Amino acid sequence: MRAFRAPSAADLFLRDVELGAEDPDAASTIGAVLHVTGAVPRLSDLQEYVGARLFRLPCLAHILRGDGRQARWVHVDPDPARHVGARRVAGGPDALQAAVRDLVREPWPQAVPPWRLVLLHGHEPDGYALLYLTHHAVQDGATVAAVLEAFFGPDAPSEQSTTVSRTASAVPRPPLRQVMRSGKVLLRHARKHHLWTSPSQPLSCRRRTVWVQVPVARLKTAARAGDASINDVYLAALGHAIAGWASTAWPRAAETPLPVMIPVDLRTADEVAVPGNRLFLTRVDLPGGAMPVARRLARTPAATEALKLPGHRAVLRAALTRLPAWLLKPLVKVSTARGRLTLAASFLVMRKRLRYGDAVVDRIDPVMCCPPGAPLAVVMLVHAGEASVCFRIDEALPGGESLPARWRQALEELSESGEPPSVGPGAVAAATAAPGSPVQ
Repeated sequence: MRAFRAPSAADLFLRDVELGAEDPDAASTIGAVLHVTGAVPRLSDLQEYVGARLFRLPCLAHILRGDGRQARWVHVDPDPARHVGARRVAGGPDALQAAVRDLVREPWPQAVPPWRLVLLHGHEPDGYALLYLTHHAVQDGATVAAVLEAFFGPDAPSEQSTTVSRTASAVPRPPLRQVMRSGKVLLRHARKHHLWTSPSQPLSCRRRTVWVQVPVARLKTAARAGDASINDVYLAALGHAIAGWASTAWPRAAETPLPVMIPVDLRTADEVAVPGNRLFLTRVDLPGGAMPVARRLARTPAATEALKLPGHRAVLRAALTRLPAWLLKPLVKVSTARGRLTLAASFLVMRKRLRYGDAVVDRIDPVMCCPPGAPLAVVMLVHAGEASVCFRIDEALPGGESLPARWRQALEELSESGEPPSVGPGAVAAATAAPGSPVQ
C-alpha cells in the first residue's frame, strides 16, 4: 500500500477548527456543483461509473485519525453505494441552491472517507446537477479539481492532471538568499490587523452563500488592459467591492490595505489526488482605501508579485515539507489567531471540458468553506469559458450580501475600460480624422 506524507498542521487545523463552531455553516466542507444538460441518469449507473474510477484516487480512500505525532492517514475502502446518492429537488434554480446549502451543512460519518457525490434532479426539465462535496482536511481545492477530472474528464488515467504544478517531483532546496527574502515577506504579512475583531460587531458562524457567473473573456479583457493576470483582476475587483462596502458598513477596513489569505498550491506531479493539503496559506495586502478600480488593478500586481516567483514558492514548499511538526503547528496557529485571521480568496482553473457520458458539463459552481473567525471566503473556478465565483459571507457583516454584486460591477468597469473601440463606420471615420490614434 502506498505511503503518504503524514497529516500536516494545516490538515489538523481544518479538521479541528469546525469543532467549536456554533453552526454547521462554518464547517470545513468544500466541493463543486456540476450543471449538466440532458436526461437524468440512473443512480445505479452513476454508482457503477464512479466505482470503476476510485482506484485512481487515494484521497477518496483515507480518513484522518489522531493528533500531533500520532496523526495518520487510515485506509478505508469507499463504497459507491454509500458515497453516491440522489435527491429530487423542487423546480427552479433557487431550489437547487437551497438543496446544495442543506447538503453542505450535513455532518460527515466518522468511519468512512469524507466525500459524497449527489445526483440532484427535478429543478429543470432537461438537466440535472452533480454535487461533489468533501472535507477540506483531506482534500484541498486542487485535489477536488483532480477528482472531478478523474470522474468526468477524458478517460486517460495515466495522463497528468492539469490542476497540478508542472514541476518535477524532487523540489530543489531554495538558496539561502531566497529564504531570507521570502522570510521577510512572510514576517511583514504576519502582523496583526484586527480588522475583523470588534466587541460591538462580533462575527458569527452563520454564512450566506452566493454564486456569481461571468464570462472569462471579461476577465481576460481587463487583464490585457491592466497588464495584469486574471487572478490579479479577480482580486482587484474583490478588493474594490470590499473597500466600497466597508466605507459605510465596516469603517475599520475602509482606509487600510486589505489583508487576504491566498492558498498557494505546492503539490508536485506525484502528489495528484493524495490525501491532505499541499498548499501554503500566505497573505497579501491588497490596495485599500477609496480609488478608481483601474488604479486599484494597477497596484495589485505589486501586492501579489511574490506569489508568482518560483523561488518564493520553493521556500513555501520547503516550509510545508521540511519544517518539523512541532515548529509548523505554532506557525499555523499564529497565522490563524484572532486578530490575524482574515478573508480567503482561491482561484482554480479546469483546463479540460468535463462530461458524463454523452452529456457535457455546462457550468461548474465551486463550493467554498468559511471557518469560524473569518469574515468571508471566496473562490473563483474557471471552466469552459465561464468563471463562477462562490461567496461564503458571515451573516454578521452588515450589508454583506451586496459584496457579490459589487464584485461583478467592479469587474464590468475594468473590462469596459479595456474593450477595443467599435469598428463601425463612425469609429473608422473618427480614427481617420484623428491622425496618430491607435486602432485595436
